[in-house]
Amino acid sequence: MSNEVTQRKIEHVQAALSHDISAPQQANWSDIHFVHQALPEVDLDQLDTSVTFLGQQLRYPIFISSLTGGHPDVTTINRNLARAAERYGLALGVGSQRAAIVNPELAASYTVTREQAPHAFLIANIGAPQLIAQAGHSPFSLEQVQKAISMIEANALAVHMNSLQEAAQAEGDRRARGASAALTTLTGQLKLPVIAKETGAGICREQALLLRACGVAAIDVGGAGGSSMPALEAARHKQSTENESGLNIGQLYKNWGLATPISVVEAATAQLPLIATGGIRNGLDAARALALGATLVGIGFPFLKAASESYERVCELLESTVAELKVAMQLSGASNLAQLHEVDVVVLGQTRAWLELRGFEDELKAMAQRRWRYLQTRLNAS
Repeated sequence: MSNEVTQRKIEHVQAALSHDISAPQQANWSDIHFVHQALPEVDLDQLDTSVTFLGQQLRYPIFISSLTGGHPDVTTINRNLARAAERYGLALGVGSQRAAIVNPELAASYTVTREQAPHAFLIANIGAPQLIAQAGHSPFSLEQVQKAISMIEANALAVHMNSLQEAAQAEGDRRARGASAALTTLTGQLKLPVIAKETGAGICREQALLLRACGVAAIDVGGAGGSSMPALEAARHKQSTENESGLNIGQLYKNWGLATPISVVEAATAQLPLIATGGIRNGLDAARALALGATLVGIGFPFLKAASESYERVCELLESTVAELKVAMQLSGASNLAQLHEVDVVVLGQTRAWLELRGFEDELKAMAQRRWRYLQTRLNAS
């Protein structure tokens, strides 16, 4: 089991860096429009990008998404990411720690994050399928989950939900019944916050409410529009195995899921802190996600690619993203992130069509008239 998991880890990274695994379905961030403020009365160099997430102050609302670990060859990637998280005051997630739980010799590919980022907000990572009994293995014990947390001295634990990816793996864990009950038990046993994390198929309103009932402290919506886990598995099968079934499922379902902007609006129903991950490729996309209601924005593949090159490339990506985010904040009249959550946002296109069919008409209208309603209140008060 340990060799199989370890091999899968490095194959995932190799496939992501050498193949186009982007989802054909676009995140449709261009459907989200800010109402331009010609006289913003906000200085670009004086913007406050800090945010509090699960009790910790972060300098920027950018989350280096849970990416990798579990193989010696990816240690440098995690080292580069951790150095940047420490320097810029970011939250950083590691990839699934299943490999190191099964084989402690692989822990170094994860522990390097805390070594390089002693003050950063680090998020440990296990899979929801591993919380229940599978055909090939028993569920993780509480002791094993605690091992993942202590491995990186984590500030929070992500439980990733990847049923679609598992279905596309020849060796995937197929069972899902009982996962919500197991998650509820786990959140009741742990003292640190648990983040429910989708891995590319999004979170709908009903599932967000279920996750809240399970006791999670935050949700990473992991929407469609960025890297596609089925496409990743298809690429892996194509380059390393002859498993035709996994290849076909990966290709057929690479367009499955809810786009990230839709997921943010739907998941906001649960009134929990949200991480918007999936297809965010610049600071304008990040601003759009924050204006829709996200607390943080998660960026995955661009950081993986940059970290595979150098620490300096990670820093360049961060600085350009922050600079782009600040321009959107100024032009929408927001001097801080709290104000960005309250600027006028007009949602059009496929995103609006979906949300209207799902019963979010009032929310869409309210987002488009936030500032106007605020001004009306002030005028009426005077």
